[in-house]
Amino acid sequence: MSGRISQHFIDDLLARTDVVDVIDSLVPLKKKGANYSACCPFHNEKTPSFTVSQDKQFYHCFGCGVSGSAIGFLMDYSHLDFVEAVEELASRAGVEVVREQGIVNDKPKRDLSPLLQLNEDASQFYQQQLRSHKTSQRASEYLKGRGLSGETAKTFQLGYAPTGWDNLMLALGKTEGSLADLRELGLIVSNDNKKTYDRFRERIMFPIRNKRGQTIGFGGRVMDDAEPKYLNSPETPLFHKGREVYGLFEALKASSKLQRLLLVEGYLDVISLYQQGITNSVAALGTAITREHIDLLFRSVSELVICMDGDSAGQKASWRAIVNALPALRSGRQIKVLSLPVGQDPDSLVRDNGADYFEQLIENATPLSTYFFDYLSNEHSLESMEGRAAMLEQARPLLDTIPAGAFADMMKKQLATVSQLGSSSSKGFSPARGVKTRHQSGKKSPSAIRHLITSVLHEPQLASQIDLDEPWLTVDMPGMEVLKRVLLLAGDGQDISPAVLLERFRGDENERTIKALFAEEKLINGELSEHEFLGAIERLKEQAKKSRLDVLLAKSNDLNEMERTELRELIK
Repeated sequence: MSGRISQHFIDDLLARTDVVDVIDSLVPLKKKGANYSACCPFHNEKTPSFTVSQDKQFYHCFGCGVSGSAIGFLMDYSHLDFVEAVEELASRAGVEVVREQGIVNDKPKRDLSPLLQLNEDASQFYQQQLRSHKTSQRASEYLKGRGLSGETAKTFQLGYAPTGWDNLMLALGKTEGSLADLRELGLIVSNDNKKTYDRFRERIMFPIRNKRGQTIGFGGRVMDDAEPKYLNSPETPLFHKGREVYGLFEALKASSKLQRLLLVEGYLDVISLYQQGITNSVAALGTAITREHIDLLFRSVSELVICMDGDSAGQKASWRAIVNALPALRSGRQIKVLSLPVGQDPDSLVRDNGADYFEQLIENATPLSTYFFDYLSNEHSLESMEGRAAMLEQARPLLDTIPAGAFADMMKKQLATVSQLGSSSSKGFSPARGVKTRHQSGKKSPSAIRHLITSVLHEPQLASQIDLDEPWLTVDMPGMEVLKRVLLLAGDGQDISPAVLLERFRGDENERTIKALFAEEKLINGELSEHEFLGAIERLKEQAKKSRLDVLLAKSNDLNEMERTELRELIK
């Protein structure tokens, strides 16, 4: 249905959504107190400043200032527009997007639900044939021979297209309309003599499902040496093989905390790995891995491991995948390559050696940066100037596709090193000019007063270590009045929680400042935290003494006896 997305639906969707789960599936979060944190995916940093509040369903980066809801994060991180982000959240929540009646888009979308239902009916038909057709024993024996259990076949909804030219057409093509839909889905085809027949015959059938679990296409595999070994659905309104992968729905369903996906070549690779307990693999659909594939997968995880077969074709496929993935790389995303022994594929390797062995191979996979330069070094002789020049010519335009940032700078610097490119010739391959490091930027570390305020807000019991009558609290310096207000409202801090202390500032003139300081992550806890706290107090005492000394020296010709005694003590 076309139309504007209902505001009530958006509100309800956000109520159903946990922003921590959404962000954690793309950028791994670590629990830090009541919140979660990570290095910000939107700018380069070494110390985490990106905080996600489960209570507020909100994220905020104290380094670059980005903030927002789960919808905003998907828009910023996955480069989705608003509607796509809402649809992505709806898919995760397992609900259909509700649109308002009467508000129609300029280009209304076609209702594809009849085609989706027909694909689902076809999937059910193939599954039924595997269970009951008189010739299905061969298919069952083939699957058992590949080590697959009935439970695994059920999970992936495996089926069987029996012998014959029109089994599916007779079962589902009852009307002219249904025949037309079957033809549009590529399930039936017509030859030059206008004879119409089933596309899939005498094949094991693999339904291809999108992230929502909807059947969008099929793959069929022969059970002998006939060609083609695999036959896929053609491009249809539902199925675009350059934008979909096999097994993603099953992988996401198997784990709600998925952080890594293994990208393999074949359907049976995915299924064999799944049966062995490695449930996070997906496969390209008989085509080269595209940028759209990479973007699709990075919307669900932060790490991809590319694992093609060990033959030369598999290695070329790995390289093409890396080339297409370079423009999708940015902070928070990681790609590795698992190169298998020649003559091996994931299916055979996991069946011969077991899941633990294969998991260890995944853990030891080669980082993209290493694989990139190793591959080029094997392609070009670096012993000669001509070979190094050829490597530069191939590598430069590829590295230029990586989004600007620390990784791109480091890759270009490594290229200059590997190719022995001198500094006089390496223009364009040095880190970005004018970008200051944290040390160079001139940014001051938090003041002692700010440190004390934040510490007491997070650990109110620390307030008991400060006497409100201490002289250093009378010094006129920025933030001192706010600190005294915090200490006053905290009391001795022994019986109140940080939340209670924050609540005591409701309506206070400093409420906004306190909330901003309270939102900052406190990275030091326990005994070390108290040590830092006491150190800040000592620094303030020293500042107070210096301030008082300056005052007394300024009026040194007009001091009373008490002030002269005080001055002598300070000078000592």
